[in-house]
Amino acid sequence: MRRKLVVVVAAPALVAVALAVHGALGSWSSVADLGQASNLVRVHHQINDLADALQQERDVTAVYVSSGRGLLEDEVDAARTDTDTAVAKYRTAIGGLDVTDTPGLPEVVADTDDALDGLKPVRSAVTNANLTEGAIRATYTEAVATLFSLVTFDPDGTDPRLAGDLRVLGDMFKVKEYASQARAELGAVLAAGAFGTGTLQDFTGILARQQDAVDALLADASGDQRTRYANAVQGAAVSQVGTDQAGALEQAGAERLTIDPTVSFAAATEKLNLLRDAQTQLLSGAIDAVDGLQDDALVAAWVTIGVFALLILLAVALSAVVGRSLSRSLRRLRTSAVHVAEELTRRPSGAEQAASPLPRVEIDTGDEIGEVARAFDSVTSACARLVEDRSELRGSMNAGFVNLARRNQLCAERILRALDEWEQDELDTERLRRLFVIDHLATRMRRTDDSLMVLAGAQTVGRRAGPTALDEVVGAALSEVEFYTRVVRRSAGDGVVVAGHAVPHVVHLLSELLDNATTFSPPSTQVTVGFMRTPSDPGAVVVLVRDHGVGLSQERLAELNRRVTAPEDVDGSTVRNMGLIVVGRLAARHGIEVRLGPTDGGGVTATVVLPGTILVGEEPQEYQRMPRTAPANGRQDSTGVGEIAPYLPGRALDLRDAVAMRRQQRRRRVNPTDN
Repeated sequence: MRRKLVVVVAAPALVAVALAVHGALGSWSSVADLGQASNLVRVHHQINDLADALQQERDVTAVYVSSGRGLLEDEVDAARTDTDTAVAKYRTAIGGLDVTDTPGLPEVVADTDDALDGLKPVRSAVTNANLTEGAIRATYTEAVATLFSLVTFDPDGTDPRLAGDLRVLGDMFKVKEYASQARAELGAVLAAGAFGTGTLQDFTGILARQQDAVDALLADASGDQRTRYANAVQGAAVSQVGTDQAGALEQAGAERLTIDPTVSFAAATEKLNLLRDAQTQLLSGAIDAVDGLQDDALVAAWVTIGVFALLILLAVALSAVVGRSLSRSLRRLRTSAVHVAEELTRRPSGAEQAASPLPRVEIDTGDEIGEVARAFDSVTSACARLVEDRSELRGSMNAGFVNLARRNQLCAERILRALDEWEQDELDTERLRRLFVIDHLATRMRRTDDSLMVLAGAQTVGRRAGPTALDEVVGAALSEVEFYTRVVRRSAGDGVVVAGHAVPHVVHLLSELLDNATTFSPPSTQVTVGFMRTPSDPGAVVVLVRDHGVGLSQERLAELNRRVTAPEDVDGSTVRNMGLIVVGRLAARHGIEVRLGPTDGGGVTATVVLPGTILVGEEPQEYQRMPRTAPANGRQDSTGVGEIAPYLPGRALDLRDAVAMRRQQRRRRVNPTDN
């Protein structure tokens, strides 16, 4: 009960603990997610530097190739060096992150590495003139696009404010990228002198996408971010870029553009520097914002843990108080209930029981425990009535058993006396055998009546005898068995004598065991009766009744032994084993020990230990191993192996022996002193 009470009281506390742990883990998970996002945002510095280097190398390479490799050759070499440096710094920074903890990020990083690894063959193609200017620019643009995926990467569970900052940074990255593409496209056109086939459409498309990116930036950015952008991206260079782009569109049909490519490229580069400054300011604001979010999440996590810890302490304290109160009340209830049960078992029976007051549970509280106490009082009253009714019913049944058994005994005795007269004068063996069958049935009826009296707890009448040799006792028991011809018995010797007061009960006990052995074993097998002594109790004699049937399982043997050693009250479930219950009650009267066990080779062995208190006139016997029995049919029987007794041969009982033995038993019933 205490364990169940602990479970009932501790369950809510455990649930609270589980919820607290879940909440704390959720808070720490948010802190960890923001920490990962903060680290990734800080890498934007290296990502932006790498994007700048790639854009610079792409744009000067485009002008270099379009001019027939006559312009900006030194700038190309310098841009490649800057790109290699930026790649190394980027890989160092990204390598410091545990990208495996963020779903989707490893794939984006891998795509970026593949794009960066593809720059080397493109550079060779620029030098060897193996690729067109458009194909070269497309390769660089693809590498920049993978960097854009890193800039806009939004981990799961990101705070909405951080997600907004990431969108603004992505918009700024696009604005800067399209400005760079416009610089490269216009620089290539000016280096070539005029728009080529499809280049005008490409240039106008880039300008349109750049304007869309600016519109998206202004829409997603906050007021402060728009102000930063407007203040950073202004000046003569911005105006010059706009003028050059508008002039190029106006001169699109001319054979040669009049715009200076060097001046135009320098102005576009200055504008990109201004965009980079604006990008840096926005990135710094995003880093500050994510740091603030992480600090807020950390404080919230500690507050959550503190609140949950306080709630857990309160829940545990409250559970302990309630549990202790319930445990104290239940302990009082249990103690009082046990006392009432003990008093109930000690109540007198009969008329004194009605005058004796019923005990009562001494708990008068008005709570549920008190209600249980009053319910237990009601159960006690009902149990007392049931015990009284059962006692009266058992007494009536026992009286009926005794009355019926005595009446049947009178009839059986009259039949047996008549059979004695007929058998005594009968010389025909076949007729004698038939008479003996009737004799056996009447004897079995009488033994059944004796069993009823034993079950009723009454003393059997007319069953007294003087001291009798154990061999004669076994013979008397054997004569009451229907299949006596299958039983082979050994001799215990003349010195082993059973006291007269125990003879009828020992005969009855052995006949029940012999009847079971012959009934529940195959007709083709024999049942053996042997004797042995035990060194632990020299005054006792052991009778062994062995059959060679199919045997019983260990569980069934254990159940039958429990019924023999602790006989139960007779009810519907014990009728089938009534013989063993009778054996157990007869054995208990004289201190006889009866145990059932397996027989080697199959079957059941009943071991009956007759104590020295019911043995008289016994002479010391020499202890030796009993030999195997050789029955008349010539089959070797191994039942004697291991038995210790005087060396005496075993033999089966024939009809004449059985008749003589039964007559002698009946004479003892009439004249108890006749030995």
